[in-house]
Amino acid sequence: MAEHVRVKVNVKAYAKLVLHAAKYPHSAVNGVLLADKKKLSNSKLLYFVDCVPLFHQCLGLAPMLETALLQIDSYCKNRVNELVIAGYYQANERIDENKPNGVATKIADKLNANCHGACLFMMDNSRLSMDCEEQVFELYTHVNNEWKKKQSSVELEGDSCLAITSGLLTSKAYLSLQDYDCHLDDITQSWLNPEVNKMITSSV
Repeated sequence: MAEHVRVKVNVKAYAKLVLHAAKYPHSAVNGVLLADKKKLSNSKLLYFVDCVPLFHQCLGLAPMLETALLQIDSYCKNRVNELVIAGYYQANERIDENKPNGVATKIADKLNANCHGACLFMMDNSRLSMDCEEQVFELYTHVNNEWKKKQSSVELEGDSCLAITSGLLTSKAYLSLQDYDCHLDDITQSWLNPEVNKMITSSV
């Protein structure tokens, strides 16, 4: 990723990522982040506007992952959406395991091949709390064929992003969150999470 490309995450993307980890505190979880395609092309801004929670059981199972990414990519290519899959996030199972493992780098490599400059977000489980006093993830970018942690913090959109996320955790909004695993168990459960999106919108 070029140094001049800024990384910004809006409240919907950030909150859903945190809610996913909160719903499954004893499991590893992962998902993808969707960026505004126009802003990336026109202003070199990697602006993440949504999050799709993927799995809380087998994170790297190839058939399910391929199916999920195909469906999400189809959604992104809809003319109305103008989105691109440009980020991958993962929270490992143990609180002290915050570095990318083989699953994380393999999936992130795949996303980077399709969207040059894609980001890898690794959640620091020790930062996850109801108060949301600080960002919960570390940003990794692809440099010289490997994923390296950036020292600078990700820009969160709005001064109230952390406060809104804290409020959603307090109200147990994570109970309504559905990831792709849930969708596979019951196809009526949408991985787009319209119910949670409404909660976030009403909180903004």
